[in-house]
Formats: sequence, C-alpha cells, structure tokens
Amino acid sequence: MKYHLLLTAAATGFALAVPAQAQDLSGFRIEARGAWEKAGVEASLPNPDDDESETGDEFLTASDDDSDISYGLELGYDVQVGRGFVLGAYAGADLSNSEVCGELLADDLACAGLDRTFTLGARAGVPLGERSLLYVKGGYSNGKFEGTYDADVTDNDDEEPGVIEEFSKTHGGYHLGGGVELGLTRSLYAKLEYVYTDYGSRTYRLASMDDEAPGAELSSDRHQVVAGIGLKF
Repeated sequence: MKYHLLLTAAATGFALAVPAQAQDLSGFRIEARGAWEKAGVEASLPNPDDDESETGDEFLTASDDDSDISYGLELGYDVQVGRGFVLGAYAGADLSNSEVCGELLADDLACAGLDRTFTLGARAGVPLGERSLLYVKGGYSNGKFEGTYDADVTDNDDEEPGVIEEFSKTHGGYHLGGGVELGLTRSLYAKLEYVYTDYGSRTYRLASMDDEAPGAELSSDRHQVVAGIGLKF
C-alpha cells in the first residue's frame, strides 16, 4: 500500500511539474454571424440634355448610403504552424436588407438594394493565449443587387402610369478585414471583426435609354462590424 501511495504521489507531482501544452487551433469551424452594416451606392446616368456639339458624354451622378443589419454563416478550416502562426481558408454567405434610393433626373427615382453576398477567402493570425486568435482576412465577394428605376414619379397616381423598370445583377469584388476570436471553451468561440467590401461596378441598360447612349453605371461598397459565435471540430 505504501508503494502504491508513493507511486501515485510521484505521478501526480510529475504531471503538475510538466507545463500544460497549448491547445492547437487547427481544425474545422462553423459560425453564425450578425452584423451592423453601412452600404453605399453610387449611380451615374447619361444626361439626356447633353450638348451633342461637345466632345465626350456628360453623366449625372447620385450617391447615398444606408445602415441596416445583415446575418449569415461562415465555414472554415485553420492550420496552426508552429506555436505562433495560424493560416486558414473560409467560405461564407449573408443576407442584407440595405437599400438606397436617389434622384438622377428631374422627377425620376432610382433604387438599388443589396440582397445577398457570397465570400471566399483566407486569413492569417497569431494565437492569443491557448484558445484565442488575432487575425487579418481577405478574399473574393460576390453580391446580388436588385433595383428599380421610375423615369417619372409624378405619373404614379395616373390611370395609366409609366413603366417602372426592374433589374437584378451580381457584382464581383473583394473584401478585407480583421478581428479577434475568443475561445470560450475548447470547442466554443466568439468573435468580433471589421470587414470592408468593394463590389466594383456594373453597367445597366434601361429601356428608356437610346440605343447609342452609354448605359447607367452602378457601383457599391460596404462597411461591417460583425459579431459571431461558432464551434470548432
């Protein structure tokens, strides 16, 4: 019995003397995300009263922004390289209700809203303690925009109002950001990050435009403050 007690005490003392090994941050992860966002849209339209005797086309422009809430999911896989570096890849999707409306010509109204965004990217970071991570991220974004254009809002109450044109297109661009991921347990984590997205620009042709006139151009970007909660596997 004495030898058994001595061996048990020795094993316990050895275990306490050896430093605990830091948790490896490698593995799959899945998270739910919610964000406050500020989406901006800029539209330009050929001026129908442009002086044809002058060189070049004259455009009318309007821009505005809208703040709203978006929500989505992200899947990822991380690999810890040594004790001080983490590399990862991810794919995500989110839904948004941001919409901007503005006047380009007298009595017209153009509206454009962000519907959904798909993302694909990579991240790199440094561990903070045993379970947390400070990181930067970036990659490709694809946003779907839906909009309307009413050439004359003054006839909307008439018996035969004018046609309101509708359009839907995707914009491909990029996103950049960074944040901190806090390990709550060995498998549960929470995060806070900032992400900027540039969706680039697309050209739209409206039925009311002359065939030889350049199309209307729509460009957009987005700022997000994102909070998330996820699981590691």
